[in-house]
Amino acid sequence: MHMLFFMMFAFILVAMYIAIRRQLASPTLIAGAGIFGSIISMTFFGLAQNTLFAHALIVGFIVGGGFSVATLIIAYYFQGNELRRMAEHRVTDTRQPHL
Repeated sequence: MHMLFFMMFAFILVAMYIAIRRQLASPTLIAGAGIFGSIISMTFFGLAQNTLFAHALIVGFIVGGGFSVATLIIAYYFQGNELRRMAEHRVTDTRQPHL
């Protein structure tokens, strides 16, 4: 049962990354839902292994929140690089050819 929660955690991270990169919704909404889902899934992962609720909750916040923040940083980094590259191409494409 605990592997189901771990797979759900991995799916949430991948979905959050793709949603940020593809700009499927507001970044704030994506980040909030992703972080919340990651914390919940890691908390349930801990509870499925018969740990104390407080321990599972703390681990859920640390691991779930930490991996979510790392995923968001990576997604925003690559998104920023892509937007910068697109802006540079727009500038070079609008120049008049030399005759």
